[in-house]
Amino acid sequence: MPGRILVVDDVATNRLILKAKLAAAYYDVLEADCGQAAFDVAKAEQPDVILLDIKMPDMDGYQVCEMLKACSETSHIPVVMVTASSAPKERIRGLAVGADDFLVKPINDMALFARVRNLLRVKMMFDELKLRDSTSRELGLSDFIETKDDDDQTMHTVMLAPAAMAQGEAWKREISKMPNVEVIGTCSEREALNMARFEQPDAVIVHQRLMEDGDSLRLISALRARPETRQAVMIYVVSDGAIETAAKALDLGTSDYILEPFEPEELTLRLRTQLRRKRYSDQLRSNVRDGLRMAVIDPLTGLYNRRYATQHMQKIVDRSHESGNSFAVMMMDLDKFKRINDTEGHDAGDMVLKEFSRRIQENVRGVDLVARMGGKSFLLLCLMRPIWLPSMCLSVCGGRLKASRL
Repeated sequence: MPGRILVVDDVATNRLILKAKLAAAYYDVLEADCGQAAFDVAKAEQPDVILLDIKMPDMDGYQVCEMLKACSETSHIPVVMVTASSAPKERIRGLAVGADDFLVKPINDMALFARVRNLLRVKMMFDELKLRDSTSRELGLSDFIETKDDDDQTMHTVMLAPAAMAQGEAWKREISKMPNVEVIGTCSEREALNMARFEQPDAVIVHQRLMEDGDSLRLISALRARPETRQAVMIYVVSDGAIETAAKALDLGTSDYILEPFEPEELTLRLRTQLRRKRYSDQLRSNVRDGLRMAVIDPLTGLYNRRYATQHMQKIVDRSHESGNSFAVMMMDLDKFKRINDTEGHDAGDMVLKEFSRRIQENVRGVDLVARMGGKSFLLLCLMRPIWLPSMCLSVCGGRLKASRL
């Protein structure tokens, strides 16, 4: 998977070693030898992932990570801290300032490439969603897209699949301290799959060794394949320190992994980071959906517009030829509508159009199509039972409908 990686280390030898490993896997590698240079390169070059050493002469990696996450131009770039110490307090401090993961020197190649692949997938997904969102706004649809603040007020459901009931209770006590979080527990792979279908959790924490001899990797794969849990956060708890298993979990779609033993605070920090990322991606997806919807909606009346009606009509015609079912097409036009605009003003005319549209929608079925074709012209397409009915043209004159065959 191609991508641009920024390697930040004040020791030239360390940069060269990492560059050689990454370049051999066909990654484009950028370099920086201090914190300020890393920040400047990240803003100018927009790398896909940053590998950030903690100990540097001008500022440490924690300060650099905090700067990167505070800047709107670089906040979305995943950061992996590289350290010589595996002390839990360093991981907790790094996660608190926004780091995505840690690699301990000497770096395990499998852990390096598994994490880089995982973060590149995340970055590419965000970039694609941001591009689509930006396109919607450039098309003038931003006024119709609701923007929500990225805060902690959203309620989240977290599902636990531990190795033992006591472990699940300990996780639940710690995670329940987080605001606006509901925790549900499971005791088997089958129960987790059934519960996920109905509860649709925002996050799932899966232990490597499930109860009742469940297969944790199979559970992750099944959850990622289902529409209701495809976008859920998944954190994999590795019990035996096997990087190979963690790498496989990442490739199957796990959002993050954590090695036992770990401090409870580290689990909640990783969960908080992943939930924050999920809120952002959900908002982008919502914006894209709203933008696509508004592209085919008439902003004044809320009916479908001419573009959508034309495409939908063609599909109905093709389907009618295949199935033999009939449909009725009615064109409606408001006669003498110009007089309302001229005498009462365009605001009054808009009110008439909106009220007329509302009355039509209240008197048709959900399967029927109502569209504003432009100005004071409307289209109604009714799907019929397999009997023939002629297409009709309706016009409004003096408050009465006039019908004629097309």
